[in-house]
Amino acid sequence: MKHIARRVCASAARSSRSSGASATTTSTRCNSSFAAAAARSHALPPALRSQRGGPTVLLESRRREWSSSANAAAVASSDTTTDASASRSAARGHWNVHHEIVNKKKGLPEVFERLKEEHQLRTLKANFVRQAVDMFYFHCVQQVATLDESFRVQVLQYFNEELLQATSKNDDDDETDKRFVLGETLNEAVFGAVIKLHLARNETEAAWGVVDKLHEVANAKLHFRTVGSILEHECRNGAFLKAYARWQQLKDGEVGWTKAMEDVLVQMVLACHTSHYHHQATTPEEFNEQMTQLLRDLRLSCKEISHASAQRLRQMFHDSGYTAKVLPSDQAMCPTCFCCGLPLVKKDISDAERQQLLLAIESRESKVMKDGATAKDFLAPFKEWLLAKHKKTEGSDKLHFILDGPNIAYINQNFDAGSCRLDHIDAVAEMLLAEGHQVSITMPFSYLAEKIVLRIRTKKIKQQQKQGKFTTRMRTEEEKALIEKWQEKGMIFSCRTDCISDDLFWLYASVLLGKEGRVVTNDQGRDHVFALLNSKVLKASKPKRGQSSSSSEPNSPPEISMDLIDRWKELTIVNIEIQHEEFLPNDPPQPVGKNGKAAVIPIEEIRLLHPLPFSRVPQVTAPEHFHFPISNDPPSAQPSSATPAANAKNVRKKWLCLHRKPATA
Repeated sequence: MKHIARRVCASAARSSRSSGASATTTSTRCNSSFAAAAARSHALPPALRSQRGGPTVLLESRRREWSSSANAAAVASSDTTTDASASRSAARGHWNVHHEIVNKKKGLPEVFERLKEEHQLRTLKANFVRQAVDMFYFHCVQQVATLDESFRVQVLQYFNEELLQATSKNDDDDETDKRFVLGETLNEAVFGAVIKLHLARNETEAAWGVVDKLHEVANAKLHFRTVGSILEHECRNGAFLKAYARWQQLKDGEVGWTKAMEDVLVQMVLACHTSHYHHQATTPEEFNEQMTQLLRDLRLSCKEISHASAQRLRQMFHDSGYTAKVLPSDQAMCPTCFCCGLPLVKKDISDAERQQLLLAIESRESKVMKDGATAKDFLAPFKEWLLAKHKKTEGSDKLHFILDGPNIAYINQNFDAGSCRLDHIDAVAEMLLAEGHQVSITMPFSYLAEKIVLRIRTKKIKQQQKQGKFTTRMRTEEEKALIEKWQEKGMIFSCRTDCISDDLFWLYASVLLGKEGRVVTNDQGRDHVFALLNSKVLKASKPKRGQSSSSSEPNSPPEISMDLIDRWKELTIVNIEIQHEEFLPNDPPQPVGKNGKAAVIPIEEIRLLHPLPFSRVPQVTAPEHFHFPISNDPPSAQPSSATPAANAKNVRKKWLCLHRKPATA
C-alpha cells in the first residue's frame, strides 16, 4: 500500500507546483486524491488496515502536510503574480499611479520620479501617460495639507515648464507649435488639480493664470468645475468683486450650465451680500445689479435651490436685517407674495427665440429621407390648417387649445383591461368649447381607422408585444360618431406618423400660436426636447484650432438652451387629471356593453392644471426683494422624469422670500 501513498503524494506535489493553480484548487485536488486512496485502503483486509503506520495513518499525515504546503505556495504565488502583473502592465503601457500610491504605499516623490521618466520616454501622446499625470496631480491635491512646500513648488514648476510645453507639428509647415492640445497632450482634469494646488497657498493670481492658458490655447468650452474652485476661494476670502468681474468675463464665452454650479453660485450670492452690507464696497444700485445677474445664473443652472442652500441664505440675510421667511406652497405666491406683497415675474419668450424653436422643429430629419425632406415639408399642411382656424379667435381674450389626442385617450388606462378612450378627448374638448375657447385635436391617422392597436403599457402586454403579439379591437359605434362629429366641426387633424412623430405636431402648434396657444398633454416631450437640443449638423470636416465649428454657421439649426425649453413649457403646457367613478362592493353591478364586456367606467371629474402665473425660478422682484424656489427632492430621490407628469406641479412648492423695507428718513 505504500506505493499507493507515494503515487498520490507525487500527484499532489505536481498539482501544487502548477503555476496557475490557486490555493483553493490545489487544496481541493489534494483532498480528493487522498480521499480516493483512503477509500481504497478501507477495502483491504482488517489485519492490514490495523498495522501501525499503515496507509490510512500515512495518508492523513501526508494530507495535512501537503495541504499546508499548497496554501503557502498559493499565497506566495499570489504576491509574486501581483508584482509580475504590475510590471507587465507597466511594460505594456498601463502604469497605475493610483495602485502605486494607495496599495503599495509609495510616496509622492518616488512616484513623481517615475512619472518624469514615463513622460520623457513615451511623451504625453500616450494616453496612459496623460492619465498618470491626472492621477498624480489628483493625489497631490488630496495630500496638500501635509505636502512639503518645496515639493509642491517643484510639482507646479514641472507642470509649467515641461507639461505645458508639449509640442505638436503643424500640418502647413515644418515649424513646431509650442502649445498643448486639450485631450491630446493634456486633459482638463490636471488643470483643475493644479489650480487647487495654487489655492492651497492662496496663490489666486497663479490660479487664474492657469485658467487663462487653458482658455487661450485650448479654445474650448471650460467646465465650471475647473474655475469654480477659484471663484469660491475668492468669495470666502473677501475678494468678491474680483471674483464677480472674472465670472462676468468667463460668461462671455461658452458656459455649460449644470446643477453642480449651485453651491458656488450660492456662495457668490452670500459674498455679494457681505461685500455690500459688511464692507460697504458697493452702492445699492450696484448691489441690485449684481444680485440680478447672480440669480439669473442660478436660474440657468439649477432653477431651484436645495434646502441646505436656502438655510444658508436665510441665516445670513436675516442677520443683516432682512425678513427671511419660507412659504409653504406656490399658492402662497398668488397673486402676490404673502410675505412681501409683491408679484413674481413670468419669464417670457422673445420673438427671436420663438423663431429659433420653429427652425429647430422644422429642420428635424424625417423618418423617410427622400430628396432631403425635413419635418417642415410634412408640417406644412398642418400649419396652414391650424392658422386658418386660429384666425377665428385671433385678437380675442380666448385661447386656442391643442389636445394631444393619444395622450389624453390613454389617461388611467395602464391596466390589462384598459382601452383607448376617445370619450376622454371629447369631454375635454366640450369643456373648453363651453368656455368659449378654440379647440384643435391632433391624432395619428392610425387611431382613426376601423381597427386600432391598443397601446397599453402593462407588464403582461409588453411581454406579448415582445413576442410579436398585439391587442387590437374594432371601433364602437359611439367612437365612430365622435370622430364624425370632430371632422364635421373641423376640430381634428389626422397626423402622418409614417414620416414624423405625431408629437411634433402639437410641439409645432404650441410655438406657432405663441401666447394665445396652450397644449393639453401629460407628455413632457423629453425625447423631442433632447432632439431639439442636439439637432444634427452636417460637418464637412473637423475645424482646426482657433476656427469656429460648423454649428455656428448661418444655415445650420440653432442651438436651443434648456432654459428656453423650460420657459416654453411653463408658458404652454397644460397638464390634465381625469377622475373616474368608483364602484363600492355593495353598489349595483356595473352595466354591461353590447359585446358582453363591462361598459366603460364613466368620467367623474376633469381637472386642467394650467401654467403658473409666474416662473418658478430665482428672481429679483424689486430692490432688496429676492425670491428663491426650494426643491423638495432629497439628494437620493429619483429624477424628475420618473415623476408622473400630472403630479409634477404638486411636487415643487416651497419658496424662500428675502426682503428688506427701505430705511425711513
